[in-house]
Amino acid sequence: MKYKQFLFLLLPLIWFSQPLHSQIEKTGTASKVGREDIKKELQSDYYERLYSKTYYSLIDRMRGDGYLPESLTGAYSGMFPRTTGAYVLLLIEAGQYDAAEQNIRYILKSLENNDMERIPRVLGPDYNIEDDQFQIDGHAHVVLAWARLALARGRNPFENQTWKQVRALMKFATSRAFFLHGHWYGHWSIEPNLVRNTAFEHSKDARMWDAFDLLTQSFVGAALTDMAQIAERQGDPKTAEHWTQQLKLLSDGIRKNLTTDHYGTTTYSEMLIPDGDAGVPYNGLGWVTLSPVAAGWEGVEHQILKNTVAVMNEKLLKHSNGVTWMPTDGYPDGSFSNEIIGKGIGWEIDFANSENDIKRLKEILHMIRIVNTDHPIYMEGAWLQGDNYSQNKRLHETDIPKMKSTVWKVKDAGNGEQTAWWCWAMARLRKSVGLSAQPKRF
Repeated sequence: MKYKQFLFLLLPLIWFSQPLHSQIEKTGTASKVGREDIKKELQSDYYERLYSKTYYSLIDRMRGDGYLPESLTGAYSGMFPRTTGAYVLLLIEAGQYDAAEQNIRYILKSLENNDMERIPRVLGPDYNIEDDQFQIDGHAHVVLAWARLALARGRNPFENQTWKQVRALMKFATSRAFFLHGHWYGHWSIEPNLVRNTAFEHSKDARMWDAFDLLTQSFVGAALTDMAQIAERQGDPKTAEHWTQQLKLLSDGIRKNLTTDHYGTTTYSEMLIPDGDAGVPYNGLGWVTLSPVAAGWEGVEHQILKNTVAVMNEKLLKHSNGVTWMPTDGYPDGSFSNEIIGKGIGWEIDFANSENDIKRLKEILHMIRIVNTDHPIYMEGAWLQGDNYSQNKRLHETDIPKMKSTVWKVKDAGNGEQTAWWCWAMARLRKSVGLSAQPKRF
């Protein structure tokens, strides 16, 4: 037997040299202690107040008809339907089903009033359209919100009344115009079995991208999964079967075109960029590569997501002035953004919670205390200002030691989408340690 083979066999024996029950006992005890530490932090005056004020800033701003203004600061006008994707999932965690229904109703009624077959980017306060740009990921957010609400509370009159309208929205998103596959009618190189988003609103370069991005695939896949279940109970097995077949194609497309090799391990790729042929991979890292966490759906095995987060923690996570922070975006050339994004932090929290990564949870909660300390409600995002560094500046590893006098600046505190995702993650974290998703008021 070769030495390396012998050593490989020996390592498990070394690990198991202690009784198995002893190892489990130690691991379980450490986990329990870690969870208690997290619970104490969540019960601290700082976090009780931050969560409460942020949560109720969302709850209280929604009008009786379901209209939800995006911004408290005026940074954004109107209501962003994509925010419904996070807002409804938060309300489901808190058991507020009627409020979730009202928020979705506003969107569906706006579509009816404007004779629209798709969900626009921004709605106005009187069921009018402020921006009719089509962002298919935002469209899928709303369909998924409707489906998750339906599954959470069981079949009811709202589901029956709106089923055909939402079914049409799902079919629109997965029509051949957007879901480019060749399964039934031949296959072309321009059809990667992915959904094309012609207006992906990305933090990278602060612009719209024409891309097959992981966020869109994750939310379309999640929506297809849940909508297929609802189609069955609505007596539409043909549609359920069709969506199930589309799910298989989408999973195949993700595996073949949205996974990559990062530092010797298989991770998600951020985007596939159309180029008139098979597309060009864009292998960045950042909040987009955490999309499966938010959607609650993974097109490939869970290990790919675990690998992705592990690489992000190893290669992208930064440490400066006593704070550990995850940049909003990491670029293929190794540079990264001088910014953190609210929803990305929320998605990190939820992943760390699901994987019982106490160390990372503590780092994130400590970081929020430092960054968001001067604001009573949670932020849209933040950046390091000073020493000739400013917002949206792209950084390199050599910049970190030079940023000794920089201070954190927060933007659009109370932003609808970002705070809803953060509250969703916090609600789930609180519930995991025995606390209520719905906080007391301060």
